[in-house]
Amino acid sequence: MNKKILAVGLVICSFLELTPVLAANSPFPDIAAGSEHAVAISFLKDKGIISGYSDGTFQPNKTINRAEALKLVFQSRKVLGMSESNAASANFPDVKASDWFYDYVNKAAALGIVKGYEDGTFKPANEITAAESLKVIFTGLIPGFEAGTVTTAPFTNVKTDQWYAPYLDFGKKDQFIEAESDGTYDADRAMSRADFAEAIYRVTYAQSNKLDVFPLNQTWNYCNNYQEGYKIKRPFSWDTLIAGDQMILWKEDVANGQVSFARVYPNSAVAIVAVDDNPTKLTLDKYLQQIEYGTGSSKQVITLNGLPYASVFIEQSGLQDNYFEMPNGKIVIIYTQVGDGTLSAQLKNELRYIIASVRDSNSANADEQSCLSVTASTPATTTTATTTTAPAPTTSSSDQIKADILKLVLVDGKSTDALGKVSDETLISTDTIGIGTGPVDYYYSASINLTLKIDRNAATILATKDGKTNAF
Repeated sequence: MNKKILAVGLVICSFLELTPVLAANSPFPDIAAGSEHAVAISFLKDKGIISGYSDGTFQPNKTINRAEALKLVFQSRKVLGMSESNAASANFPDVKASDWFYDYVNKAAALGIVKGYEDGTFKPANEITAAESLKVIFTGLIPGFEAGTVTTAPFTNVKTDQWYAPYLDFGKKDQFIEAESDGTYDADRAMSRADFAEAIYRVTYAQSNKLDVFPLNQTWNYCNNYQEGYKIKRPFSWDTLIAGDQMILWKEDVANGQVSFARVYPNSAVAIVAVDDNPTKLTLDKYLQQIEYGTGSSKQVITLNGLPYASVFIEQSGLQDNYFEMPNGKIVIIYTQVGDGTLSAQLKNELRYIIASVRDSNSANADEQSCLSVTASTPATTTTATTTTAPAPTTSSSDQIKADILKLVLVDGKSTDALGKVSDETLISTDTIGIGTGPVDYYYSASINLTLKIDRNAATILATKDGKTNAF
C-alpha cells in the first residue's frame, strides 16, 4: 500500500453492537419482502397485533382512523404485558356500547391516552394524524410517560409552543421518528396503515428489549458482498450506486438541487465502501501506521462486531475514514462525509448505524441482496423520470459484460469502451446542464438491464443503475 496524506479524523462515538436481522419475508401479498415497512409489519403480524383484510391484503397506503389506532395500541399493550382494568363509560355521544371499538375507547379515556373534542365527541372514524398517533402510542405503551417541556424546536417547521412539540421531540430523540429530507416533519398528515405500523413497532420493539432508543438499522436490509468478505446495511432513503468495485451509499440533498454524490451539499451525506486486498496481510494497527495523517486528526481503535475497527476524523472538513480488518485479511474502508445543514445530526447518526452494521461474510444468503446488483432505494424527485425493470440477464456472457462495464465507472475516457460492449444501447435522456463540465447522457441496455449516466465531454461513466431510468 502506498503512503498517502489523509485529511481525516474521528468523531468519538459509541456504536451499538446489534443482532443482525435478515430481510423480512413478505407478511402480506401487497407488502414486498425487504421493503421499507416489511420488518415492522411482519413483527406486528407475528405478535398478533395486526391482521389483514378478508382478501388477505394489508393495504399499507390506506389511512387508519382513531378507533383502529386504539385497537393496535391495546393489542401492543397485551404483548408488553401491561395490565388492564375495567373502565367506566367515557360517555362520548358518538361511541355506543354496540360499537366494536367501545371498550378500546373507554379504556383509553380512563388511562388518559385520549380525550374527546371540545364538543364532547370522540370522532372514531376520523383519520388519525401523525401527531395524534405519537401521543396515543407514547402514552399508551411507555409506562409513566409524560410530555415534557420543549425549549428547542425538534424540526424546522415545528414551534416549541405547539401542543404536539413534546411528542415530536421525544420521538426524535428516541429515534421513533425521523425528519424529512428538508428537515421538516408533517405532524398534521393522515397516517397510513404502514406508517402507523412502523411507529408502533418501533416503540413496542424498544420497550420489549428495554432499549432507550430504537436502533435505526434494525429494519434496514443487508447488502452482502461475500466475494470481498463483508456485508453492510443501508437506509431505505439513501441511494446505492456501484462504481467499479466500490459501492456508494448516498443521501441526496434534493431540496438544494444536488445531482451527484461527488460534492457534499448541506443536507447530504455519502459513504464510499472500498476494499484493499492487503496482500501482505498487515494487521489493522500496522496498516494504519503506513498512512500519514494531517494535523488535527484523531484516531480511535476498538473491536466492533468482533472485528478490529478504527476510525479517523477531522472535524474541520467533516471527513471520517473507517477501517475494518476482516478475517480474510482484507481491509474494508468506508470513506464518509456529511454536510452541515439542518439534517447534519440525523445523517451523522445514520452513518454511525451504517458503520455499526458491518459484519464478516463468506457466503451468499438468499435473504440478503448481492452488493453487485443493488439499485437506488428511491428515485430522485428533481427529475421527471420513469423506471422500468427488464428481465434480469441469465446468461454468463451478459453477467460478464455487465461486470466489465461496472469496472469502468469513474474511469476517465472509458464510456465509449463501455458502450461498445453492448449492441442495444439506447440514449433515453440528456441533462444539458450537466454537473458543471458539460451535458450528461443516460444510455440504457436492455440486454444487461443497466442504465449508464455519462459525462459526455469527459467520456466518463459517472454512475449506473439497474433498470431503465434517469433518476440518479
